[in-house]
Amino acid sequence: MSLVPIPATMAVKIADRSRQLAREKMKGYGWSNKSIDSVSPMGREGWVGLKTTTDYLIHQETGFKPFLMWWVQDRTLPMGCKKGDGPHFRRGSHVGEPGMVNIPHVGQVWREQRWKHPGLQPKKFLENSIREAVNGMKPEIQARLMEIVIGKTKNDGA
Repeated sequence: MSLVPIPATMAVKIADRSRQLAREKMKGYGWSNKSIDSVSPMGREGWVGLKTTTDYLIHQETGFKPFLMWWVQDRTLPMGCKKGDGPHFRRGSHVGEPGMVNIPHVGQVWREQRWKHPGLQPKKFLENSIREAVNGMKPEIQARLMEIVIGKTKNDGA
């Protein structure tokens, strides 16, 4: 089996469509316009991709594992509040130790490890957008590649 790289014109078209899909998904997450505008298409012969100028989008894309937030030790931290009456301030201490923690509007809760960030599951919104754009263009890609392989164009009469 021989591999034929996708033509640059089609790669650019797919990259543009994948950017559009990624931006739609990002709007659904409620992210800022700065984040949405930072995604741009990358397409050239045999290659399609998306790039971003904001590092935190890569963390959202790939996710990360839980970790202890050692940096909070002996610091006073503002805690966000969904009810709008925050910020609530907490003193960081006993990082990684088991014990009770005081959560705003919830109260005292037992934790096996205090000040442990739960991590983030990967959203894969960029990867899925590229995959979706490629799948949407499959008939056009296959037709164009058959023209390349057979050596005929639409104007050849066959």
